[in-house]
Amino acid sequence: MNYLQKAKLLALIWAVIFPLWGQDSEPTQSNEEKLISVHAEDAFLPSILAILASESGYNIVTDPNVNRQDKISIHLDEVPIEQAINLVVRAVGLSYEVVGNSFLIADPKKLKEEVGVSSHVIELKYASAEDVKNLLQDISGQVQVDIPGNKLLVNASPKKIAEIIQVVREIDVPAIQIMLETRLIEVAADVEEQLGIDWSKLSNYKTILAENGVPETDGGGSVVPAEQTLGDLPATMLFNRLSDKKDETAIIPRYFSRQLTAFDITLDMLQKTNKAEVLANSRLTTINGREANIKLVDIVPYILSSGGVGGQVQVQREEVGIKLNILPTVNTDGYITCKVEPEVSTIFEFIGPDQNIPRVKSRISSTTIRVRDGESIIIGGLLSNDKKRTTYQVPVLSKIPWLGKKLFTSNGIVERKTDLIIQITPKIVVDAYTGITKSEDMVEF
Repeated sequence: MNYLQKAKLLALIWAVIFPLWGQDSEPTQSNEEKLISVHAEDAFLPSILAILASESGYNIVTDPNVNRQDKISIHLDEVPIEQAINLVVRAVGLSYEVVGNSFLIADPKKLKEEVGVSSHVIELKYASAEDVKNLLQDISGQVQVDIPGNKLLVNASPKKIAEIIQVVREIDVPAIQIMLETRLIEVAADVEEQLGIDWSKLSNYKTILAENGVPETDGGGSVVPAEQTLGDLPATMLFNRLSDKKDETAIIPRYFSRQLTAFDITLDMLQKTNKAEVLANSRLTTINGREANIKLVDIVPYILSSGGVGGQVQVQREEVGIKLNILPTVNTDGYITCKVEPEVSTIFEFIGPDQNIPRVKSRISSTTIRVRDGESIIIGGLLSNDKKRTTYQVPVLSKIPWLGKKLFTSNGIVERKTDLIIQITPKIVVDAYTGITKSEDMVEF
């Protein structure tokens, strides 16, 4: 196109458009109703789109890959703006999508990928559809849930659907399971004071036990004796080597089969002297990030009110005892973060007009600890001071009428101060999928 042809084209477009500018004094029509006339011969596509954008009040955005050298000839009289844009883009093999107050013009295939709406069903194997939907709210709000089938229905562009599928693939995996070995131990507080026991430190020390082994030769070729006499211990002491699972060449005690923590040994000693009692010894498994609960309680019923129509009685119940809530979370390095909330409650006294309403005294603790897989958590300091009435009687003599109760029987109050020790050992349940990698500094024995 030479200079003279360009001048004629501009003059023609000016002649067609100029009369429309003079109509501004008339009532303004909405963009959807506005009519436009365009006449051009062999004009570049960007020039035509620029005129349409200027006259319509719409924004027109073109994909960077649109060929700006495309030329078209166009003759339109009094047509709606969307119809004009539709005819122009179709003439050059393109398509458009209305986004708000703008027209997006691009290749039909790419346009469908970006803004076209498709439906896709995603089946979930492990995760809850409702939970996944909540996680996807920021990515796409067009997600519906099929609760019975545990499926997601996504309405979005193909590009967005592909993004959602990738996110769901990362989420929909078997949940890591954690086994919680828990012991609740009641220890006489006076024994702790006498012996100076610090339970939190005892778990850090280990004692090697030699048992159930076989003789082996040492590096020099000598034979380790299969029988050994140590004081009052059994005459036969068979040894078995402990190896470091991470490094077989590591220097560790040889020819021993088992090791116990100082905590276990101290507890065993207190149990044999009736100074400690294991209230609960449980194992429960929970899913990563889900709370586990242990209750060791008595349910105490009491009458709150009575009377009314038909003599109805309102009975309330109070849980008294030990409650333990554990929330474990597995970190990617194999460590476990545990939020532990123990609660110990006892009946302090009975109140009310009939002295039948229990007044409960509670001791609550909360802590968050990060430990290695298989490492124990020790929590103490939940002291209790119980007072009980008791009757002391002299055998046989206390049965003598009148004299027995006066001379050979007495009443008193027994005070018992105890400390509740909680031991929690979280362990990751190993299965086909764990999703974690243990830290290099975690050595197993």
